[in-house]
Amino acid sequence: MRLLLANLLAEDDLARLFHTHAHPHENRLRLRRPASAATLQTIAPMARRLAVFTRPGDRLWLPGEPPPEPAAEVLAWCETPEAVALRLAPRPDPPALDLPLADLLWRLPVAPPEVVARVHHRGFALRVARELGCALPGARMVESPEDLDLHLAAREAPAAWVVKAPFSASGRARHIERSGPRLTDTKSRRTVENLFTRHGPLLFEPWLDRVADWGCSSLLTRDDLRIVGIHRQQVDIKGQFVGIDPEAQDLPAADRERLMETARAVAADLRVAGYVGPFGIDAWHWRRPDGTVAFHPLGEINARMTFGLVAWANADPRA
Repeated sequence: MRLLLANLLAEDDLARLFHTHAHPHENRLRLRRPASAATLQTIAPMARRLAVFTRPGDRLWLPGEPPPEPAAEVLAWCETPEAVALRLAPRPDPPALDLPLADLLWRLPVAPPEVVARVHHRGFALRVARELGCALPGARMVESPEDLDLHLAAREAPAAWVVKAPFSASGRARHIERSGPRLTDTKSRRTVENLFTRHGPLLFEPWLDRVADWGCSSLLTRDDLRIVGIHRQQVDIKGQFVGIDPEAQDLPAADRERLMETARAVAADLRVAGYVGPFGIDAWHWRRPDGTVAFHPLGEINARMTFGLVAWANADPRA
């Protein structure tokens, strides 16, 4: 039997793993908070979409179900210590990357969870963006509420901004301030303080008027890279993920090429860090105050499977 682990809440595991290695004498973040019934209900339909990677006889494990039994072959949404413990047999040698996605993902090499946690951290994506010269103005990791206040007191602090947990997905664990730059509302300050208490340092970025969201899905081995495709991401007014549209013909050619160049550069950094496996990067167009539109080629690095890959697997006629 093969096991497909739809561990869509893996960011919690990565946060605990990262913090344990960075601060071995602290207890914070070591215990996972059980997902609420509302969260499980929300992610269940998305988790079921991973069935595109299964064959008859495979088991698809969904969040909230009892722990699965170990299996000879395990494919996880995100590689975590749990996924490693469930896998009874090592992965074979890396295959050719032109295989159908539904088969290739099961054979693709996987990185140690410690590496996954390191490169999935928003601080890693910020460092890569700075190297590529595309970090957002004022973007930085802020260490505490006091550090955030000092940053907001700077002359050029944006009126609209966001702080995000270093490990989060689908718009969770963040606070958006649209009437800043200072954080003066008591409820908002309490929310931000709770984020620092729960997650440690947060990523600070200006909150931009996004007009279109894009993603690039890729597969990486130690010697090869396959850019599977570029897709349009459907998001709601809060910037939270809603769905994938594989058709991206309205992405200008110059921006498409820049996104692919960025994916190749990210792949190089991931490989140096020891990461192999599926990954995706997010990008978007945003409207400047003068009404012109700019392209931001690197918003996030997701060192795991993505719904872009799910969409491309569904579109693969060989699947």
